[in-house]
Amino acid sequence: MIWGGIVRVSGSGLGCPDWPLCHGQLLPSLDTATRIEWFHRFLGIAGGLTLASLVLWTIARYRRHPVLLPLAILAGCLYVLQAVLGAVVVLFELPPTWVTVHLANAEILLAVLTVMAVVARWPSVVAQALRPAAAAWLGLSAAAATFLLIVSGAYVRGADATSACTTWPLCDNGAFPTDSLQLVHMLHRYLTAAVAVLIVLAVLAAWRDARRHPAQRPLAALTLGLFALQVAVGAANPLSGFSPVPLAAHPAVASLLWCSLVALVVAQWRPLLPEGIATARDVIALTKPTIMSLLLLTALGAMFLAQHGVPPADVIVTVLVGGACASGGASALNHYFDRDIDELMRRTRRRPLPSHRVDTRVAVVMGVVLNACAFVILWLGANLLAALLAVSGTVFYVGVYTLWLKRTTAQNIVIGGAAGAIPPLVGWAAVTGSLDLPAWLLFAIVFFWTPAHFWALALLMREDYERASVPMLPVVSGERATAWAILQYAVTLTALTVLLFVIRAAGLVYLGSAIVLGAVLVWYAARLVRASDARRRAVARSAYLFSMLYLALLFVAIMLDSTVRSPL
Repeated sequence: MIWGGIVRVSGSGLGCPDWPLCHGQLLPSLDTATRIEWFHRFLGIAGGLTLASLVLWTIARYRRHPVLLPLAILAGCLYVLQAVLGAVVVLFELPPTWVTVHLANAEILLAVLTVMAVVARWPSVVAQALRPAAAAWLGLSAAAATFLLIVSGAYVRGADATSACTTWPLCDNGAFPTDSLQLVHMLHRYLTAAVAVLIVLAVLAAWRDARRHPAQRPLAALTLGLFALQVAVGAANPLSGFSPVPLAAHPAVASLLWCSLVALVVAQWRPLLPEGIATARDVIALTKPTIMSLLLLTALGAMFLAQHGVPPADVIVTVLVGGACASGGASALNHYFDRDIDELMRRTRRRPLPSHRVDTRVAVVMGVVLNACAFVILWLGANLLAALLAVSGTVFYVGVYTLWLKRTTAQNIVIGGAAGAIPPLVGWAAVTGSLDLPAWLLFAIVFFWTPAHFWALALLMREDYERASVPMLPVVSGERATAWAILQYAVTLTALTVLLFVIRAAGLVYLGSAIVLGAVLVWYAARLVRASDARRRAVARSAYLFSMLYLALLFVAIMLDSTVRSPL
């Protein structure tokens, strides 16, 4: 990210005008601009390799850790998304919107890695209080505001307003200039002043409340120092005539400040989470963020395929926000209707409702309100078809799967899987206003993936389902029959994914990815069939984890393929 600032300052963003190669070569002739941009990509590859090592190490050594493993997988997905965004930025010649999204995703990835670092560094912390103190809320607010400040800085650069004000702290024409670029620049400074108040209050509160976590005071001091440095670097930009050093240092120090604030927030909130109290984490848990992320990725992949390239930014935002509301609302209602059986299962008894940390009315209100928001957002931002599809997914998930199929038939997840296959239809409809054959193929891919994925989980949790009297396939037909069923669905799914290439909706990048990913999925399923009774659950865990990665990478491949094949 620091080198990215150098790329920006030197104007080398298009030093390599193509992707993934540079001037059509792996090692091109190195003029200055090309050398700077090529080294930026080299650092990206190096970062990807170290991140892959981190993910593999976490899976190998911390696969039972409730925090580190999900964060490692999330970091891997964010890195892949970062690579896709980088390709979009280059191939479409640095559009400001996508440059800003590229930066925002990088900051989120940094935040995830920072959380992992804090959790790994202090693996066991005893809480000193039963409720979040004001310091914890101030820290969270300061971190959120700082993220918005960083994104606004990217917007200032994208709008070419960086050098609009050549004086500091006020602009050339005073505190409220009439020039549009100067006004954009000054709004960023005003936001900085507001964030400064939050950061100072958060640091002082964290210092006084240091008993909760041994890292709070060091992180508070570091945060305050970095913010002071960031203000100084920001002032040095206009006062030095926008010389390269402060220009490059400004985003770098901002990223360091962001990491420091995220670490401080984790230190403040982590001791509170195991206490069984209602927190923001509990409310967020009602939306099932992991499932939501996967569903949104399938909708995003469908949008790229429908657009034959990168969809308009406003449509992407509409589908992601509306889709998140629909998915989160459906999950909240699922939590409400399943709270009785969740209490009987070890895997789910610590959820917010069965553990009585959140009132049941909260889940119901969230479910209804979020789905209403989803309908309005998708109708106004996209079209009525996309809005109706999103809400129909919730109705099917709650009414058909949760209330009827889940408790009555071993084919519950087969038929109920249709609900999880709706997001690709929503994404396609948002772009085209219709539902064509490729959209239905994407629906079928997710539909056939669902049983293989959830039956692997059911193998791990068979006793839980027996205790709750839920007729999942391993309970009704046994583990070996379930393993054979997973293999059959994996083989069918792999063949089905190839059809996107056969009908010429996708290209060779997708085809190669689909074949490799499908082969690995079938291999895991075959291992399940061959595994002994003693080993089957260990293999089922690996198959379950890979199945999540499989679907994510398959739809990322769709996005990459659509981007590479799109006419420039």
